[in-house]
Amino acid sequence: MNPKTQISTAYQQAYQRLNARQKEAVDHIYGPLMVIAGPGTGKTQLLAVRIGRILETTDFGPENILCLTFTNAGVDAMRKRLESFIGKDARKIGIYTFHAFCNEVIQDHPEYFNMVEWQPISELEKYEWMEEIISRLASDHPLYRGKGDQFVDVDSLISLNRIMKQEGWTKDMVQKEIDDYLEEIKSGKVDEFVYKRDTRNGKKGDLKWDKIGELEERFTRTKAALDVIEQYNKLLKEKKRYDYEDMINWVIDLFQNHQGLLSDYWERYQFILVDEYQDTNGAQNELLKLLTDYDQPNVMVVGDDDQAIYRFQGASIGNMKSFADRFSGSGLKVVVLEENYRSTQDILDVANQLIANNQNRLVQYLQERFQLSKQLFAHV
Repeated sequence: MNPKTQISTAYQQAYQRLNARQKEAVDHIYGPLMVIAGPGTGKTQLLAVRIGRILETTDFGPENILCLTFTNAGVDAMRKRLESFIGKDARKIGIYTFHAFCNEVIQDHPEYFNMVEWQPISELEKYEWMEEIISRLASDHPLYRGKGDQFVDVDSLISLNRIMKQEGWTKDMVQKEIDDYLEEIKSGKVDEFVYKRDTRNGKKGDLKWDKIGELEERFTRTKAALDVIEQYNKLLKEKKRYDYEDMINWVIDLFQNHQGLLSDYWERYQFILVDEYQDTNGAQNELLKLLTDYDQPNVMVVGDDDQAIYRFQGASIGNMKSFADRFSGSGLKVVVLEENYRSTQDILDVANQLIANNQNRLVQYLQERFQLSKQLFAHV
């Protein structure tokens, strides 16, 4: 145990109260670990106890642990829980939202960013500046709507810009996806655009050119939107403003282009834990990949594959599948938590019946992908 960290009786009691599956996850100290845990299965407690276990059983200190979550409330809850376990040393643990972590990296290394005068853009400024760009559109521009409702697309443009930054999409990438999809459609490979039987509008096997024309028109507007978004981001740079999504992409670029600096973070954070992993977007997932881009990283992700039914905040099991695939040959351990401490059993029975019908569940994928023990998933 690290001699500088005092483990409290509160931690010891919490550890003893863990059920068998929770203890299995907490005791897995080294290597990649994925915990599939639904609401009410004690995820916050699990993460906090595992951090205590790391400090109890290894020679590493709290400064060697990084915990990433999605909300400031989640950060506060985790830090308070850890303070009850290890006292003031909890302040030495890196507990951040993804954006706060990236802001910390930027503040710690200003020499790489040259952004002393830059400020985050406000919500009001986003709308004002997007409207300024739209007001200058020529009358033949695909997004020009005249004076009556000329700003009707502002919300959609701001949302698209945010999504592109979150997922790490560039203008060229989106345009290529559009062109490739249209080519696939026109080659007759997309059933939705091919007549299945003879009709007055076309024979079986013919392409639905009227429907394709409507789609092309929408894609023309999408490409025009990409141009507007490009102008908007140029305006941000000119006025020395940035979105929160920009911070993550800047840090990704920094780590990709400065291997020595990235190695420093590998050395600093020997253990990385991520809560609500199903909510990570493409940029956040790329950041985590860079932070763990070496042999046998000690990384734990906790996610709820059932959240993918609801798609809360873009929740998806796609990144969880990618994590499983990435570490399939590196001793990945998977633990499924099944005991719910919030709901009564009759509520759980109904919920589980609904969940069992979701064909996209991660546990089902893992069974098929890795032939994992059927006993492990017998409760699903």
